[in-house]
Amino acid sequence: MLQKKWVRWCLAILITLTAVVYQRMSGPTYPLRGTVEIEGETVKHKLIRSHGGEGNAVVTINFSNTSYIGYLIYKRYKAQEEWQKIEMKRDGTQLAVSLPHQPPAGKLEYYILLQKEEKKISIPSHESVVIRFKGGVPGTVLIPHILFMFIAMFMSTVAGLEALVKGEKIYLYTLITTITLILG
Repeated sequence: MLQKKWVRWCLAILITLTAVVYQRMSGPTYPLRGTVEIEGETVKHKLIRSHGGEGNAVVTINFSNTSYIGYLIYKRYKAQEEWQKIEMKRDGTQLAVSLPHQPPAGKLEYYILLQKEEKKISIPSHESVVIRFKGGVPGTVLIPHILFMFIAMFMSTVAGLEALVKGEKIYLYTLITTITLILG
């Protein structure tokens, strides 16, 4: 079945799209998602791990129990410094706070602390979240980068499938992969 060129190209599209979706959902810039059960309420969280552009990074969580106070605990990533604590502002069921803007490639680690008298709940429960500040990237740079990287992924998959069936154009597809990877 792989002997047919159209089958290899369709399979290459499917493999590439699957890899793109998987990377997008599991990569280090994808928000950390989870749930925690607090006094009968399931609290879903989606904690950001990447921030582009100017301004502070806003961290939010939906939690309707008003008897808890939310705090954001943070410090610079891998820095030997004290943790900073900022109280989160409540707007209905949402708790929100801003992490201070960092220079491009700057990183902070943080977690949310929900507190009711002596009871304390950390979100996430087992570790802190690392957020990377990217700075602004113009579309004229970002769009070609994404396009060339996608083409490189696709063409490398085509080249690999061609190699499986000992196809004729392995060298050409490998060359296109290399060029688009360099351009990306």
